[in-house]
Amino acid sequence: MAGLRSPAARCAAFGLAVAWGGTLGQAWGVAIRVQRILVPLDFSDQAQAVLDWAAHLAQEHGARVVLLHAYHLPVEFQQLEGAYLPPDFWSNVKAEAEQSLARFAASLQERAIQVETRVREGYPASVIVDEADDADMIVIGTHGHSGLKHMLLGSIAERVVQKAPCPVLTVKAPVAD
Repeated sequence: MAGLRSPAARCAAFGLAVAWGGTLGQAWGVAIRVQRILVPLDFSDQAQAVLDWAAHLAQEHGARVVLLHAYHLPVEFQQLEGAYLPPDFWSNVKAEAEQSLARFAASLQERAIQVETRVREGYPASVIVDEADDADMIVIGTHGHSGLKHMLLGSIAERVVQKAPCPVLTVKAPVAD
């Protein structure tokens, strides 16, 4: 960023189109183009809040929404001796995820939002970052864990924010009344 001295150059580096008027430094308009919004869902209680934010942004920008669910078997389980998974385990997991995403997609389609769904096997943060290559932004939920719980469970959203190639909006879990 050190070599980007003008505000227009700095904005262009972040994918922003800036219209300048008058003297240098007097911006009169910033246009942010959002055409694809990646929305990773874990089907938690906060999924609807994440979807509401994504729908609002999609309608505001005329953007397409890509709903994504990534699933994986935790390493701890894979290392258990004698752990048994039925032969159709992964196909059932994928089918259930596809059905759940289809329900979320239908709610967006009712609002006239273009939607596609993707289900992928793999560590969620890595899958999300991979899928973000063609996204203009990501809208993702965060559970807001801290302390020991955060250390043990980690944070998918935090890893996505650190590694994503595009802006990330994190939606905090709704607070119970």
